[in-house]
Amino acid sequence: MTTPPYESDETLGARLRAELPRHAAPAHVRAAVARASAPARRPTPWLAPVLAAAATALVLGLVFMPMLPRFVHPTEQLVRSVVAEHTRTLMWGSRHSQVIPAALPWLTQESGIGLRQVFAGDDTLVFLGAEPVYLDDRRGMALYYRDGDGHLLTYVVLPFPGMAILDRWRVPIERGQSRYRPALLRDEGFSTWVWRQGDLACFLVSDMVSAEDAERFKDYFVRVRRATDPVPAQ
Repeated sequence: MTTPPYESDETLGARLRAELPRHAAPAHVRAAVARASAPARRPTPWLAPVLAAAATALVLGLVFMPMLPRFVHPTEQLVRSVVAEHTRTLMWGSRHSQVIPAALPWLTQESGIGLRQVFAGDDTLVFLGAEPVYLDDRRGMALYYRDGDGHLLTYVVLPFPGMAILDRWRVPIERGQSRYRPALLRDEGFSTWVWRQGDLACFLVSDMVSAEDAERFKDYFVRVRRATDPVPAQ
């Protein structure tokens, strides 16, 4: 096809549209052209401040979360008070150490705890004395022992009806025909056996925390537990 030199651009365009064959564009080409020609989406104006505030809150949470007070189980709280009393005795001695059984009536009156029987020491644990105590608004009694290596043991009895002991704290102990499942809690470098006898909470605390001390501390628990029977005073 030749184009006369005198044909205008409009005439030429009309001839091309009429005479040249046309082919449909592939679907993917049409989709690409549509995406390219679509107007750009403007970001939502409120989204950026919201995301910035959320990020700030997350950072502050990570910073201050370790500073938030951890929930302390009531039994753990009482154990801490017993450990604090044991530490005070370890540093300064008992306040009013008395000898059992001579002082038992006075101790019962002052502590609100009676002892139907009591471990008075043996060739392994030497009995040092007893005194009334007042811990976490509870009147009770403390008995003190010392072993051959100089470890001080404090046995404390306090009223605590229904004291909860979690299963994950419990340690099974078997000695002969006796089987026990006291809790073992550790705090500030001290180990404490915790168990219930009726409405009374009983504790045996010492600084015996190493693996080598574990079996001996179990034995000390059994000695005290078998021979001591505290009851609320009538």
